[in-house]
Amino acid sequence: MNVAEIPTETLVKIQLLNRLLALSEAMVLGNYSGRVVTNFDNETITKIADNLNRLADKLQLNTVGDNQDQTVNTFIEVISSFANLDFKQKLPISESGTIMDAIATGINILGDELEQSTASKLELETERNRLNEAQAIAKIGSWELDTFGFYLTASKEAYRIFELEHQPADLLYKAYRSKIHPEDIDKLNNLTKDVIEKGAAFAVEYRMVCEDGTIKYIRSIGEAIRNNKATGVLLKGTIQDITETKLVEQALKRAKVYAEEANSAKGQFLAHMSHDIRTPLNGILGLTQVMLGEDLNENHRMYLETISNSGKNLSQLINDILDFSKMESGKLRLENIPFNFREAISSTTKPYKFLAEQKGLELTYQIDESLPNEVIGDPSRISQLLTNLVGNAIKFTDHGKIEIVFSLLEISNGEVEILGIITDTGIGIPKEKLNTIFSSFTQVDDSTARKYGGTGLGLSIVKSLLLQMNGDICVNSPADSITNTGSIFTFSIKLKLPDTQTTTSSAGEGVKKLVFEKSLRILIVDDNPVNLLVAELMVKKFGAEVTTAESGNDAIKLIKDGEGDAYDMVLMDIQMPGLDGYQTTVELRKLKYMKPILAVSANAYNEDVQNSLTAGMNDHLQKPYTKEKLFQKIMEFVA
Repeated sequence: MNVAEIPTETLVKIQLLNRLLALSEAMVLGNYSGRVVTNFDNETITKIADNLNRLADKLQLNTVGDNQDQTVNTFIEVISSFANLDFKQKLPISESGTIMDAIATGINILGDELEQSTASKLELETERNRLNEAQAIAKIGSWELDTFGFYLTASKEAYRIFELEHQPADLLYKAYRSKIHPEDIDKLNNLTKDVIEKGAAFAVEYRMVCEDGTIKYIRSIGEAIRNNKATGVLLKGTIQDITETKLVEQALKRAKVYAEEANSAKGQFLAHMSHDIRTPLNGILGLTQVMLGEDLNENHRMYLETISNSGKNLSQLINDILDFSKMESGKLRLENIPFNFREAISSTTKPYKFLAEQKGLELTYQIDESLPNEVIGDPSRISQLLTNLVGNAIKFTDHGKIEIVFSLLEISNGEVEILGIITDTGIGIPKEKLNTIFSSFTQVDDSTARKYGGTGLGLSIVKSLLLQMNGDICVNSPADSITNTGSIFTFSIKLKLPDTQTTTSSAGEGVKKLVFEKSLRILIVDDNPVNLLVAELMVKKFGAEVTTAESGNDAIKLIKDGEGDAYDMVLMDIQMPGLDGYQTTVELRKLKYMKPILAVSANAYNEDVQNSLTAGMNDHLQKPYTKEKLFQKIMEFVA
């Protein structure tokens, strides 16, 4: 029969039988790796193929022999290690390609996949734990809000901050809003609406109410991300518990308010104290100075000079306290006016020369000839620091001498730097006190304070003044290492130089007589009868005709009555009942009184001087004043 005439089904059966024959022959030779796959309707041939395949499987497994149990146990051991997340163990693979090798290969591949998957999960879990720890430490939680359905998800720390239990995203937003302080709900609603519409970043602070009724302060920072389909906006960001920071801020604000109130109260106290002490002190010193101008016997003169010196010491104490207060608040301002340096030093030192002689001490002062006469600075403050240093030297020196030397250090860039040295033979300063002697309220020891008195402010004020003059000060003690006594105060001052220098000093011109060269009529306004009397006596001695008024209303009446043009000047007290000096001055200016008005007041702050000028006065003279200062001030305006 021709092959072409054989039916197709018969040919397929023949091919399949040949393959079954080849498999059976291989199995006889011990090769059990082959298999026959059937896809044929003939049940008999299919069953033969299946049975032969099963036999091959069985025979292949049986080739393991005595090692079968061992192989199975190895499989179990490796799989068990996988269950314990140990993926280092692997099953051996032979080169024979047995079914056991196939199974082992599959188990090894499974182990690799599990290892990679588990490592990723562990890394993810580790990072998540680190993030949670960082958020807990910083008290910062993270959140995401899908505004399409207002589904809110949050980190563990965010839940803790809001004191909420974990719950589904569709319920969390409502639970979160229930915690917001009622007064902040509208603010957050408006913010959310604005962010959704504009897609902008945001930062907001608000409050939440805790279960126990306490308040937490929350800061939320975030951004808006619109999805690709533009069907909604995803808000994501952080929340932070800033309660501690807020409480600290509030405490600092309260402390600042308390400090400002305390400072204001201190300032008011010092102002009132200054006024209330200076007012009677002006009467004491003024009348003492008037009486010293009379013919007196030696005992009476000595008594009055003692009163005068005691009053001046009290006045200096008040000045020190006020200056210290100004320095503390940064309100002390230095003048920059031309003055004769030699005259300033000489006029300040001469009175102390007399005091030193009374104590049996020798006081000398020397001013370098190369120093310029005219400088620009604050002569009153230079006098003040010199007064403190020389006064201390006399106070703490019982025998010996005090030397004052001023010399030129340098002249450059329109400035002169001056070196001052004051040496005494007094009790000296212990080494352990040298570093603190310029601190406020500091003295050598309590016994020194009891014996010599003082507040411990003088040297502190001196150092502060010198620093404002671009200088400094230091002290060496003892000055004499053999006797272990004495102190040397060395300081420097920088002063500006005027464009031109005077060639002669007026120090030797003699004392000018305090007498007006022309006839003057002066109105004095003061509610304190003693101070009114002092001013009246002094001005009359200057040669002027004086009219007095005990109140602002009295002064206004005198001007209204047509006598305004008759007064060349008005000396005006500030603190008076009814109309004070400021109000009275304003009224006088309204009445077209345009002649000089000089404030004569115990108010001593810069603000007081400015208030006087603002009210329409021409200048401000501080009580207590000397007749020389009063004469000088009057002459500035009526000469």
